[in-house]
Amino acid sequence: MCIVYPMKGTLIVAVEDATIVDRAIDWHLRQGDMGEADWRAFVAWLEEDPAHAQAFDTVALDMAMLSERADLFPAQPMVVAPVVVRPPTRRLWAWVGGGAAVAAAASVTLMVAPIGFGSASAAYAVETKPGQRQDIALSDGTRIELNGASRLVLDRNNPRVATLQAGEATFHVRHDPRDPFTVRSGTMTVQDLGTVFNVERDGARFDVQVAEGSVLFQPRQQAVTLRSGAAVSAREDLGSVTVMKIDAAKVGSWRNGVVAFGGEPFGRVITSVRRIDGVILSIEPSLSQQPFTGMVRFTGEAARDVPHIAALVGAEWHHDGERWTISPK
Repeated sequence: MCIVYPMKGTLIVAVEDATIVDRAIDWHLRQGDMGEADWRAFVAWLEEDPAHAQAFDTVALDMAMLSERADLFPAQPMVVAPVVVRPPTRRLWAWVGGGAAVAAAASVTLMVAPIGFGSASAAYAVETKPGQRQDIALSDGTRIELNGASRLVLDRNNPRVATLQAGEATFHVRHDPRDPFTVRSGTMTVQDLGTVFNVERDGARFDVQVAEGSVLFQPRQQAVTLRSGAAVSAREDLGSVTVMKIDAAKVGSWRNGVVAFGGEPFGRVITSVRRIDGVILSIEPSLSQQPFTGMVRFTGEAARDVPHIAALVGAEWHHDGERWTISPK
């Protein structure tokens, strides 16, 4: 006897595994109404056995596809709520690139969860200037490396919560299954399950990359487990979330002056120069969206880095003694 969970990517399990599938379905259906205690129990269940996370991924992905296949039940259609990401703005989010199935096989120890954990706040901000870095040691044993031109808000009463308002940071989190570490940014929340990961906020764009461990990315009603070597890029202005595979060894490589780009707008390269070198640099709009792929090694000296970067895209540079400009030839 076996249980067959219909749809593409079907999960076929022996009878002894039926309880795991039933539990995964139950967790999936409760996502929108869970409180703090429920979220903690959910995380503990996922960590208890790799089969739990695998079953939950399959259920979540199949539920998403099921909501789009009313043709499978023409006589008595099954009523299934669409599985979408609904941030506070109520914008409909869309999954982009590679398919959600790639995410299930690919990467991190994060979890997007409802904002509102914790009690009274004693918030304080740590802010770096362009070209400046700062290491932060929290009382719970977590260590944070903050890049230049970044702003991070922490809480003295709750060292397990951080809010990235701008810039970039690499987190080395001390794992505590009873009290997961939470990173917030804009409408997104990332909850760590014990790992090393990098987060970046650039305007409306929020990126997460995982170097070690595993994570759950939970945009409200759809949860995808990610393992080391995956990245998530969310655009709050466009309402899109992209999940991709990356080189885990390069996560947080900005700490060594190396940044990799894969088809990124050239404007993202310029942002990295400003953070790492602390330089006043502008580019003409025609270059900002030009795709750029490659690995850039920064020296920390604008006089060396700016001419090198301009040459990579066949552009020219100018320096007036204080400001740098890159423009098309």
